[in-house]
Parts: sequence; structure tokens; C-alpha cells
Amino acid sequence: DLGVAHAELFQEATGCEGGYAVYVGGLTVPAHNAWADAAVAYLEENCPDMEQVAERFGVAESVDDSRNTTLDLMRANPDLAGILAFGSQGPIGAARAVEERGLAGEVAVVGLFSAGQGRQLVKDGVIAGGYMWNPAEAGRVFLTLGNMLVEGAEITEGTTIEGLGAVSPDAATRNIITDNLLEINAETVDVLAEKGL
Repeated sequence: DLGVAHAELFQEATGCEGGYAVYVGGLTVPAHNAWADAAVAYLEENCPDMEQVAERFGVAESVDDSRNTTLDLMRANPDLAGILAFGSQGPIGAARAVEERGLAGEVAVVGLFSAGQGRQLVKDGVIAGGYMWNPAEAGRVFLTLGNMLVEGAEITEGTTIEGLGAVSPDAATRNIITDNLLEINAETVDVLAEKGL
């Protein structure tokens, strides 16, 4: 869901035209690559005229590496429409490169980043937006769930967990997967940043 949500935002920001690149924190980071896989699959289906200009880059946990990679990609690909980054520093570095080249609004940057760190880049229209979750709320949910288990509660279909609501655990793995994404955009970035997110 996180990958698809970012792809939908990227689709809107690029108009499904031009080339794009995908950044992940590392080529062996399972979550980042799963999100990237879902986003690319969505774009292949919904934006068939768009094309990845290169294999994905494992630079999204470094502002400098993301910036340098973006500068190189913009030089090599005049039709570059955007960067889709899964890793908290990828959108920041990519946006700094786009800003340096004066291409805000022409090369879209979408991804997972801290609202506090990307606040001005969002306000300046360099980062089109992205999604994140509230780690403090996730921590509260983990503690609540842990206490429920210690007290002998059985977590089954429809069990209500404060902060999540009613849950549907996977029968085989007992995993609880939720979709509590927070959208970061020009309207929400100040509120999220003031919450320390």
C-alpha cells in the first residue's frame, strides 16, 4: 500500500510522461525494495509510456549520494520527469539537486521522508509530497499490544487495539498489517513537522 500510494502521487506529479528513477535505502533492504516493486508495477500498468531510465539506486539513506545521483541522472536524461525515493534521505538529496538546477516543478520528487527535514522543500514545491507513519503512535500500539498479550488476551479477527482500531491478523503468520499512512504535502507538512515527524 505504501508503494502504491507513492506511485499514485508520482503519477499525479509527473502526468505519466518522461523517464524516472527509483531510489531505495539499499538494494538488499527488504521493505524499501518491496515498496519500490509495488510502485514500479503500478506505474507500468497505469503509466505505460513512462520508463525507468536506469536500474534502481541504493542511495536513499544518504543525502549526498541521492543528490549526486540525481545531478548525474538529470545530466544524462533531459526528459527525466521525476525521482521516486524509498528511504528517508533520498527525497531530500534528490530535491536539493533539483533545486540547484532550477528544475522545481519540472522534475518531480516523491518519497518517504521526515516532514521536519523536508518542510521547506515541500513549501518551495521541490518535493511534490510523500507518505510516512507516526513512529511514536506505532510505539504506543506496540506497548498496548504487548500488554494485551502479557495479560492473556487473544488477538483475533475484530480485536480492537487502541491506536489501530479493529484488526485482522493473518491466520498463518499472526501478523497484523495496517495502513495508517500520513500524507506529507504543502497543507500537512507544518502540522507533521511540529509534531516532530
